Amino acid sequence: MNRMTAFLISLTLVFSLLLSAEVFSQTRLVVKSARAGTSYYSLAMGMAKAMMTIPGMEVSVEESLGSLANVKEAKTRSQFIFTSTSDLIPLALKKTKPFEEGGYERIRTLWAIPGVTVHWVVREDSGVKTIRDLEGKRFIPGGIGTATERLTKLILKIYDLEGKIDLPAVDLKEGVDAVVNRRAVGFTTGSPFPTPMVMEITATTPVRLLEMGESEFKKLAEVESTYSLTMIPSGTYKGVDYDVRTVASPVLTYTTDDLPEEIAYKLTKAFWENRKILADAHPIGKILDIKGVRYGVAKVHPGALKYYREAGVDIPASMR
Repeated sequence: MNRMTAFLISLTLVFSLLLSAEVFSQTRLVVKSARAGTSYYSLAMGMAKAMMTIPGMEVSVEESLGSLANVKEAKTRSQFIFTSTSDLIPLALKKTKPFEEGGYERIRTLWAIPGVTVHWVVREDSGVKTIRDLEGKRFIPGGIGTATERLTKLILKIYDLEGKIDLPAVDLKEGVDAVVNRRAVGFTTGSPFPTPMVMEITATTPVRLLEMGESEFKKLAEVESTYSLTMIPSGTYKGVDYDVRTVASPVLTYTTDDLPEEIAYKLTKAFWENRKILADAHPIGKILDIKGVRYGVAKVHPGALKYYREAGVDIPASMR
């Protein structure tokens, strides 16, 4: 074997090793947010695209039942990115129902996305004009296993309606069909407005949106301080020509503490520096607030914290 042949063989081996290293350096992540067809699922698709601007990053989006299910999975999954309303996180960290089993201290905050607005939707011909009018009726309290289901039941308890309404535990899609086909008077759904689910039903079925009373909200705030009052403006939905006072809750994107710091840093940077991709995925991608990370409750992942320090974003001491 002459020197030139030996050199070429060595060169080939070097390139092969470099190629192998590149292949094995790829990172595969899963993003889990909400049901397909929702605002949050569309935004999750945009997040995945933004993340994949990072060389070697492969990201897939899984459909989800909602925040509660996502938090539950965070106990055991790795390379996992998920969204949740922030009110569930302190429950998980304190081993409070429905997270009594514990093991959620590994959850870490990444970034904020637009929050949930609770829609109380009833058929216009149901005769229901207030939340109290739901007594004795069949009503779908958000999708089974979702944060909206939990919040709906909490609000009904504040209205002293616990046990006084038929609340079937069904998937929200099934619930919407039940309202259209008169098997239920209404449903709640949590999503930024306008939400496609409500737009779809108003296209064929006249509906009313129910308001949250101010005194009842004050009682809710005493129980859960993360909630705020918000207004769904008149004209947001067909036939709803009045402002609707309701409850909103922060929503954030989380991961777990086993995600490498360098990867968390790159993901956070990619998210905030590719906002056009997010806005193209869904209009709510246009209203992102980087300072909303302060509502995450769980400690900010060290990699994300590095990015926020560079960006001059103040993080509460309890989350560092």
